[in-house]
Amino acid sequence: MKASPFIVLALPRSRTMWLSRFLSYGEWHCGHDELQHCRSLEDAWTWFKQPCAGTVETAAAPFWRLLLRHQPDIRIVTVRRPVDDVLASVLRVVPGCSPVEMLDLLRRMDHKLDQIEARVPCVLSVRFDDLAQESACAAVFEHCLLYDHDPEWWAACNAQHVSGNLAAQVRYAQAYLPQIQKLERAAKHASFAAMTPKAAAPEGFTFEDEPIDRWYRDATPLFRQHMAQTGQDIEDWSRKNLPLGRRLDAGGAMQIITARSNGRMFGYLMSLISPSLDDPSALVAQHLPVFASPDCPGLGMKLQRAAIEALRHKGVTEVLGLAGVRGAGPRLGSVYRRLGFDTAGQMYRLQLEHP
Repeated sequence: MKASPFIVLALPRSRTMWLSRFLSYGEWHCGHDELQHCRSLEDAWTWFKQPCAGTVETAAAPFWRLLLRHQPDIRIVTVRRPVDDVLASVLRVVPGCSPVEMLDLLRRMDHKLDQIEARVPCVLSVRFDDLAQESACAAVFEHCLLYDHDPEWWAACNAQHVSGNLAAQVRYAQAYLPQIQKLERAAKHASFAAMTPKAAAPEGFTFEDEPIDRWYRDATPLFRQHMAQTGQDIEDWSRKNLPLGRRLDAGGAMQIITARSNGRMFGYLMSLISPSLDDPSALVAQHLPVFASPDCPGLGMKLQRAAIEALRHKGVTEVLGLAGVRGAGPRLGSVYRRLGFDTAGQMYRLQLEHP
């Protein structure tokens, strides 16, 4: 039976690199600030799928609720060092950072450690100064690894001076800042979604062909869910080509079918309409973005049927549906087959680079 993973949460400059070495013992491997190398939430959860895996993290504390949701059996240790001492240590090794901004960041992170200790059962909390003593290290060792303490291993590790290169870590974070911020936004969105009580699915929906501006105004919460499910940046919806969408909508070349209950939107399906190159008298439509709230099972199929019926009334004679590779895209193929779509070859994509 695979042992549950562990995580040590601390502020930087709190002997975290040494702890990652100390806790890499026997079958166990303990990482250090692995979160900085993750580019998606799935990357983070994959780390914990490894057998005998743990990590020491200095930036993961704000997302403790999300961590517990995905790893409810995880063993947690917090290392507490006074914020002023951490700030002084950080400024010594990264002299170019803003003391005011760093102090604010450290205080917020320290508050998250307070939350974890107050709200999560069975958390082991140790003081930074106490890690100089074998007894505190033994408690961490046994809590994380479920082994009896090994005095010889502690003595060997304690004789080593281990310190991470914080300046290099800061340079790495600056170089990968857009990717790290994208992951942070995804984690925040998922954390807030996990805190929101699950609502009962509405019993009835109204399907309507809506103008693009009304849809765009009311669909923001769904957009963020859509972006998260398809692995895009949570705010990517705000960077779509809205001016082009408005022109297409004004010219009758766009259809947006929404599903609402008591005025609240729970899903949408966009289709583009154009004349056919094969038949000058025919109209062709292509389904593009489609999203249905996970709280409403079966809504996606209802949206498809409502959109197809609306297209039929507009004189459309052929509807194309693309089953993509992101999010629930691959499952759309089975949806289209159930609706009577025939396979129409394969679509390929070439991304062109420009100097």
